[in-house]
Amino acid sequence: MSSKEEPTSVHGVVKELKKEGGTSFIKEYKDIFSNPNGSDKKDDKVVESPEAALDLLKSMIEEKKTSIKKDAKKRKFDFETSPHEQFGKTLDDTFLAFLMWARVKQNETMINVSKAFRRVEQYADWMDDTGTDLIEPALSYESVKKGVDAWNMNSSYDSIDGSLIWWFDAGSLDRDYIKENITPEDSLRAFVWYSHAILYNEQAQKHGLKFVCNMAKMGMISMFTLMPAKLSAKLDRLTIGVLPIKMQAMYLLESPAWINIFMGILGMFMSKKMKERIINVKKWEEVNTIFDITTVPAKFGKVEGHLEKNVIG
Repeated sequence: MSSKEEPTSVHGVVKELKKEGGTSFIKEYKDIFSNPNGSDKKDDKVVESPEAALDLLKSMIEEKKTSIKKDAKKRKFDFETSPHEQFGKTLDDTFLAFLMWARVKQNETMINVSKAFRRVEQYADWMDDTGTDLIEPALSYESVKKGVDAWNMNSSYDSIDGSLIWWFDAGSLDRDYIKENITPEDSLRAFVWYSHAILYNEQAQKHGLKFVCNMAKMGMISMFTLMPAKLSAKLDRLTIGVLPIKMQAMYLLESPAWINIFMGILGMFMSKKMKERIINVKKWEEVNTIFDITTVPAKFGKVEGHLEKNVIG
């Protein structure tokens, strides 16, 4: 296969993904999609009061931090790279988002604090792994606006269930501009800022998140030229597997063959519930059936949406 040909078989896709993202790339995605909403365990600590839940969560974090011998590994629980202050929030606000995410499904007045702690630790690991990329400079909106605009990020509220919808339209991207003007660090910062804007959004916390992605038949090589494979996996880990917002659904439009093959591979490791949340939309007319047209961005793929204002940005 020449460097410009797209893989069309399972073997070809796996080979190219390993070439672009390393041998652990597929394993990373297996982990991301295997259980994005976490699990309840037999001995988990469950409480009713949000105040009591917050106190317990903070004590669990402190206990874990104290048990770690190496200062370098303790540091993640200082949350030095958290951008909460840029959103006018506190660390307590961040922890409350995780507790909101960990509500017990059968009785949402109850909060599984142990489950929230496990997710917080994943978040701490992920954020600490970014080094200084998110703090030099501080992750302000002004510092990421160029990246947010370049990736054409749009958001609205679903008029039916109140969930937040994150719209991604690969067909609308100025690929040459991104290649020439947006560095991988710019992309990282833009997506992390946007993810935290969702994290602190009360409606998203309460009703969850939907992704709607027009892939515009973008080939693997084109995709990874815009965003390196390892960065793509890192960001998917954040948005799907770490962010304390429940993923209600992911809608894919004009999905290219390589993504269909890749999702087929991942499907072997997904739960039935997770598989049901990933929906391949075959016809553009279906967008108007699934969503209120007033919640769809203008010129989203082949749909003329009537969204007047993004809820983020």
